[in-house]
Amino acid sequence: MPFDYPKEAIPLPDTTNQLALGKYIALYQYECYSCHSKDFSSNNYGVPEKSAGFFGGGNKMFQLDGTPINTLNISQDKETGIGAWSEEDFINAVKSGMVPNKQPSLRYPMQPYFNLTDAELKAIYVYMKTVPSIKNKVERKFSN
Repeated sequence: MPFDYPKEAIPLPDTTNQLALGKYIALYQYECYSCHSKDFSSNNYGVPEKSAGFFGGGNKMFQLDGTPINTLNISQDKETGIGAWSEEDFINAVKSGMVPNKQPSLRYPMQPYFNLTDAELKAIYVYMKTVPSIKNKVERKFSN
């Protein structure tokens, strides 16, 4: 069932507040958590932070050839997520599709976000540093 139409305009946050801007982009503009949480069926679109496995990955997706893949853990876990990534690592992964170990990070259905500015990506990074850590190792499988 579709959500109720908003009763008033949803304002853009103060763009000088990196945390507020990053949260707005990640949760409400691009809905990054939607794919990068446990499962679409357990996402809470009204209160994203209450989604099962919030940013912990593991949601089943499909590549163009029908090969199933699971979304990556982008929580702050240093072993299974992106907690050890620098701001530069994060920006490179989202814009160019390469993770710090030089393997491709983005696979269909996700595409590189060339349209995001470095300032917007830095704001998302600031917000992502506040996301709780979830230990969830998602195996990386690449099809030929």
